[in-house]
Amino acid sequence: MDILQIYVKLEIMFGLKNILDNLDINILNIELHTVGKEWSYRNVNNPYSRIYYLTSGYGTIEHHGHTYPLCPGNLYLIPCYTTVNMFCPEQLCHYYIHFTGRMPTGLDILSIFSCDFQIDGNRHQITPALLDRLLELNPGRELLEYDANKPIYKKMLDRANLLDSEKSPSNLIETNALLRLILSAFFKEYHQPQINNTLHALTRFGPVFEHIHDNLSCPITNDELAEIVGLNPTYFSNLFSKLMGISPIQYINKRRVEESQKFLLTTHDTLYQIAQKVGCSDEYYFSRMFKKIVGIAPHHYRKQSILLHQR
Repeated sequence: MDILQIYVKLEIMFGLKNILDNLDINILNIELHTVGKEWSYRNVNNPYSRIYYLTSGYGTIEHHGHTYPLCPGNLYLIPCYTTVNMFCPEQLCHYYIHFTGRMPTGLDILSIFSCDFQIDGNRHQITPALLDRLLELNPGRELLEYDANKPIYKKMLDRANLLDSEKSPSNLIETNALLRLILSAFFKEYHQPQINNTLHALTRFGPVFEHIHDNLSCPITNDELAEIVGLNPTYFSNLFSKLMGISPIQYINKRRVEESQKFLLTTHDTLYQIAQKVGCSDEYYFSRMFKKIVGIAPHHYRKQSILLHQR
């Protein structure tokens, strides 16, 4: 390994430590709950991630082009902003955790990182006792409404923030540690070069991500991003695309759509107003971009609430 490779490896390692140190992980909902045949939904897409742990029964979830059979003893991860179908033929009992894992720039890491989406709980020492402890630390976090068609996302966020404000330092630390422990299991056996590339990008282009986060409501060009890191625009675009797996413009559009999903669920703003807030002067262009990325038009997303609080 030459000096440059060692430098890059160290840069990635320290970059990852910095990312994890500054990662804000918050539980929105957690509960042990039994569902029946009514637990059958299509095109669910949330601004938060989900972890399921099945204790009994059977079901399936579909996302990222795969079908995952839900079996007792296994854990399942559905990253935020992922469109998923869920189905229960009879009955299943499961722990569910709804959570976010955001960086200071507002980016949720699970929206850009790849990992395993299904793991064996026993193999990774994730047991019902551990989940029961997490439940004990976070009482009153069950969903507020069982009717999938009633929008409750804003109330859910407000309640989670209130409950967090009432926690003791010990509770906050233990909750955070347990959730990180569970989340880490989905990465233990996942080996994919894109993770290292993404970490390298987050470290190399930190000021770029901050600039995008702070200026989503404004036009953002490739040239101005390249200037921030002192690179030729073409070289910057090629390097960004190589490391992130998407071009700078695709990343900006992805972040704009993600932000718009939150506005659609927490405000009564018109589509035109939301388009303006996320830097799209043309409401129709915004709608086309939203549908291309999410798979459903923004007015349908808001109307149906995309089943945001389904277990």
